[in-house]
Amino acid sequence: MKRELMRYMRPAKIVALGTAILSLAGCVKRDLEMRPDEGYVEIALDWTKTGMTSRSARYLFYNEAGMLVREVSGITDCFKGTLPTGTYHLVVHNTDASQVDWQGCEKYESAEVFAQPTQYSADHHPADGVPCILEPRDVFAVGSCNESETVKVRQMDTTRLSVTPTELTKQVAIRFTVETDGGQSVRALHGVLAGVAPGYFPGKGCHNASSSCAVEFTASPATKAAADAYTTRMNVFGLLTTAQSPAGTNTVHVTLALDDGLQMMDTVDITPILKQILVSHGGTFPVEIPLEITLQVQGVGLSATVQPWDESGTGSGELTL
Repeated sequence: MKRELMRYMRPAKIVALGTAILSLAGCVKRDLEMRPDEGYVEIALDWTKTGMTSRSARYLFYNEAGMLVREVSGITDCFKGTLPTGTYHLVVHNTDASQVDWQGCEKYESAEVFAQPTQYSADHHPADGVPCILEPRDVFAVGSCNESETVKVRQMDTTRLSVTPTELTKQVAIRFTVETDGGQSVRALHGVLAGVAPGYFPGKGCHNASSSCAVEFTASPATKAAADAYTTRMNVFGLLTTAQSPAGTNTVHVTLALDDGLQMMDTVDITPILKQILVSHGGTFPVEIPLEITLQVQGVGLSATVQPWDESGTGSGELTL
């Protein structure tokens, strides 16, 4: 009887021993995955506040001195991994933006997304030496987490944070109203917006104001009673006008083609009206910067009136140039 009992107990002992070995193996595996000088990090990618669906992003991790130490691309929902203990800066941006590129990513403060250069079309010349750039489109990035400015990785611990990339561009919306003294009709209206920032620094949270660029546009016909009206919308990282800017910082170079074959050009200084917009918005430009420019054709001459464009079409703060 005793021998039979021991015979039946042996499988149970083997099972218990096997479970202990598997448990030990699991502990060893976890120890190998995370070294004593590391911590585990989870940083969720949150698009809900932007009203957008999930899209791929790149995570750039910088040490406390601002030097790039790790880069991870193809994140669609959450970064999960280990990092050496310490404090990190983070830049996160989508990878499907168009007409832009990145440079200076080896350092946190110099990481910049910039609009790609292009060539001017014929007859579009705002000023000599001003480079022309494409409109940046669908650019989202952020230089910090939602919960904190930095990522603190603790020894053998888990840090959980989230990031919400925001759209970096503003939109300049211009309504052109054309008034002619001879009843001519407008065939086309195109031009150039000068005084545009070439790029944006997510780490600094500001656009690049070191140089001036320009963006071409073609205005589309709009409906407005008793006048020819055209509208255009341009995406930009920023405008260079500040409260202290001199005249001519931001200009609109207009080329107006009439049906009788006459082509007229003029340069409109929008700097004063932009200063008014800055004052009315607490020193920063709104996401949409609306302007209304009235072009008056008198003989072979062209004059312009600029004012803010509100949705009612009445405008305010009229400025005649």
